[in-house]
Amino acid sequence: MEKQPVSNSKRNTGSIKQFCLLGLILAWSSSLWSQRYFSGRKEWGAVVGVSNYYGDLSQGQNWKHFHLSYGAYYKRNLSNYFAWRNQISFLEISGTTDGNPNYQFQNLNFQTKIYEYSSMLNFDFKAFGTNINNNTSTPYALIGLSGYMFDPYRLDKEDVNLRVLNTENRNRNYSRLQMSVPLGLGFKVRSAHTKNRGAWIFGVEAIWRKTFMDKLDDVEGVYPDYAKMKKDKSEGSAQYSQAQTINGQPTLAAGTYRGSSHLNDWYYFYGFNLSYRFTPLICR
Repeated sequence: MEKQPVSNSKRNTGSIKQFCLLGLILAWSSSLWSQRYFSGRKEWGAVVGVSNYYGDLSQGQNWKHFHLSYGAYYKRNLSNYFAWRNQISFLEISGTTDGNPNYQFQNLNFQTKIYEYSSMLNFDFKAFGTNINNNTSTPYALIGLSGYMFDPYRLDKEDVNLRVLNTENRNRNYSRLQMSVPLGLGFKVRSAHTKNRGAWIFGVEAIWRKTFMDKLDDVEGVYPDYAKMKKDKSEGSAQYSQAQTINGQPTLAAGTYRGSSHLNDWYYFYGFNLSYRFTPLICR
């Protein structure tokens, strides 16, 4: 008896079943592979180092004005190369014209504490994030957005608030709350994973914050009129607007440059970080 040929519809149905079966096998294998080699996404860490700033009252690296700074962060590893890092930081910066022969007569100085919250995207140059077979060390880069609070005081008189005195007689004084863009580079190493536990990660890094203002040091534009400041505000406002008068120097004409308004201020951090990847290994 002659066999009936298999219809195209039956062939297609069989092919679809085989394809679906193969897909299920691959998905199941991939799931087992990811469970076996997955190293975790969550990290908690701390940073400690020194902070400084670049602006009108900084001299190069401004070595005498590095201050202890620290912070804490939470990081979520998104893939082998990218992570999202949210951090709170405490930094301190200061500067002075003292010691600069060209500007020492101005007698300008400041200090301020900076309280910052930043959210940064972390890029690892080598696979590092979510697989235990990734590299154990890598350089990395950071970029993000920060909100910070500052309030400059005199360095030699800690009770003199320069912002409140409005030393440049601005029509609208600046806010203590500002935004900045953190830009960073670093290098980190990871300890070996152990079964059902995470790993320690140690790094060194430098993060620079680009601000959108030139007032971190309360020095931006030109000298106001001394007599008008004294009349409209107070003798203290007038004196600290032209701080050379405190040392017996004569007043300067209104409109004389007090600082450079062409470049915004920066503040930065050099230091170390230590984090722990808490999520345990799965089915290793």
